[in-house]
Amino acid sequence: MTPHIIIARDRDTGRIYPDAISGVPRAAYTPSVFDRANLMEGVVACAKIVYAAGATEVHAAIQGVKPFIREADSEEYDAGVTDPKFIQWLADLRKIGNKPPVGTFACAHQMGSNRMSTTAKAGVVDPSGQVWGTEGLYVSDASVFPSASGVNPMVTTMAISDWISRGICKTLKKEAESA
Repeated sequence: MTPHIIIARDRDTGRIYPDAISGVPRAAYTPSVFDRANLMEGVVACAKIVYAAGATEVHAAIQGVKPFIREADSEEYDAGVTDPKFIQWLADLRKIGNKPPVGTFACAHQMGSNRMSTTAKAGVVDPSGQVWGTEGLYVSDASVFPSASGVNPMVTTMAISDWISRGICKTLKKEAESA
């Protein structure tokens, strides 16, 4: 068994708003038709890859989609994905679709929620990572990206954090020297 995930950089956004009673931040997000279509293409492509690699069963994490089970006596298809039953399964997969609530969606590598900017109006933190209008409060993670990068942000996050932390050190050293 080999699990696979499909990751896509969403084009369309949701929103964050304060709860009317508690004021606690709430998120409102439903993947758009455009973004769901991109994810569905990823699911189909992944299914074709595992089929071509010889998988005897293919499961999609979508409610109502039965697994494709390759028949034990089926012939091998040297030309790639040409099995009529598998092609029909892919068509059924597309027909059922991934519209919530049948599609399963998760979020990883959140980026850009505290955008770094050159003006307070355009973002949350200045180029040194300090929150606009709040002395001594810094943010140093992937949330300061101007937008989602579309790739794993580990190295970029480490570089930005290194830059911001070195800047904080310089500021603290100057303050100590002038005290």
